[in-house]
Amino acid sequence: MKTLNRIFLVIAAIVASFTVASCNNDENVIETQDASQSATTRAVGTKTPKFTVYIETNDINPLNAGEYYFTGTNPQEQVIDHVILFASNIRGTASSVQLYHNPNQTHILNNINTLVKPLQDKGIKVLLGLLGDHTGVGFANLTNEDVAAGDTLLNDFAYQIADCVNTYGLDGVDFDDEYAEYGKISGTPTPSTTNFGLLIQKVRELLPNKLITVFDYGWYTGFDQSTMDAISYMWPDFGCSANPPSGLPKSKWAKLSLHYTNSYPSQSVIEGCASNYSGYGAVMSFNLRDYDCKTKMNYFAEKVWGTGKTVSYTGTSYPKNY
Repeated sequence: MKTLNRIFLVIAAIVASFTVASCNNDENVIETQDASQSATTRAVGTKTPKFTVYIETNDINPLNAGEYYFTGTNPQEQVIDHVILFASNIRGTASSVQLYHNPNQTHILNNINTLVKPLQDKGIKVLLGLLGDHTGVGFANLTNEDVAAGDTLLNDFAYQIADCVNTYGLDGVDFDDEYAEYGKISGTPTPSTTNFGLLIQKVRELLPNKLITVFDYGWYTGFDQSTMDAISYMWPDFGCSANPPSGLPKSKWAKLSLHYTNSYPSQSVIEGCASNYSGYGAVMSFNLRDYDCKTKMNYFAEKVWGTGKTVSYTGTSYPKNY
């Protein structure tokens, strides 16, 4: 990224400039449409643990995450705290890196006021999900040495992420280090936890007040303390994982991690895991659907949020209309 663009990005973040940049793909150019109007969001609720859901935007409208509330609350108290738009991608070569949005993510970002802002208006924070894309370049093998453009690919990608999050008024970013296919192309560094950690630290520098979350999956998430301090929350692979990674406090860890469409873990595992949740900061679920999913939420709701905290569903389902 050009030095001038960097300076612009930092100044814009500091002085809350109303100038809005665009996030570009080689294949999909995203035009901003009054995105500056979505930059202010309500604070996340005070309940702990937070409840984070991944939305597979290729087939599910993200608005479905806003239809769960605690029974008997008026006005309705939202159950879901964080929504991850899953997923945009990291793509690259030995000498370039690109933040790529497929047509579904592109549509959502182009229509932020109708597909994201309604969730934020309910107090839900919405994050940009990031995933590898089979190009041989991922979060763990971006070079941190100068390339021909006079920059590092690691810094370049961090600025692309921050630019996009700020442009569209999103509340943070999630990293899922899968499908990069490290080793596919020559000329890239050996993937490492150090490289991945430096990327996260750079994004934290650029987005000091946003959420940064990480799916603790794969080989490169055994981060040093500086990176653990930069992370807001981490999610384990699906099931019950009582012990967070070294250096990460329980308050940043999702002991319970669910998958809606493969029915894992079982009801008994969910209930057992939730029975002792003191100190844990989050619950994570993947692949929330566009139909009533409250049954599985109620396996753990009273155990993690307190007696009488049961989940209701409005009955409103939003089709994928994009």
